[in-house]
Amino acid sequence: MTTRNQASSTVRGYASHVRLYLAPCLGKILLTDLAVLHLHAMFAAIARQHEVLGTPVTAATLNRIRATLRVALNTAVRQGLIRDNPAAQVELPGARRPRAVVWTASRVEHWKQTGERPVVAVWTAAQTAEFLHAIREHRLYAAFHLIALRGLRRGEAAGCAGAT
Repeated sequence: MTTRNQASSTVRGYASHVRLYLAPCLGKILLTDLAVLHLHAMFAAIARQHEVLGTPVTAATLNRIRATLRVALNTAVRQGLIRDNPAAQVELPGARRPRAVVWTASRVEHWKQTGERPVVAVWTAAQTAEFLHAIREHRLYAAFHLIALRGLRRGEAAGCAGAT
């Protein structure tokens, strides 16, 4: 189920990729001249640009930029403007999602002592129940309850919270 917010965030993402990366790197190349070599050069330039700024680009970001380009070039193929989609031939490092861990007592203690926390951590059933009990009077209790027990994604949760 796609909501209007999800669709608009996708469009914003595409527009951002075009503005920040695709147009500056590929904008002067004729569509019919676009080749895999140009795309490799673009991705290398993006990585260099981010390193210079001190914000290394992630494999996930590079893959999203490539996905944006693939969508556009697939449209060009369907319209007969080009024969092949060069973005389909570009291989990028796989984007690995972090593995979720459970907030065990030892992880909680480590966090309290150091401030370090896992990238992705999930509560135990007891921790979830304790949280829900603690916020039972909060105006968004029903939304938090739904999020906790049904595993809503961020966009779904935002739509849920906006509806209350």
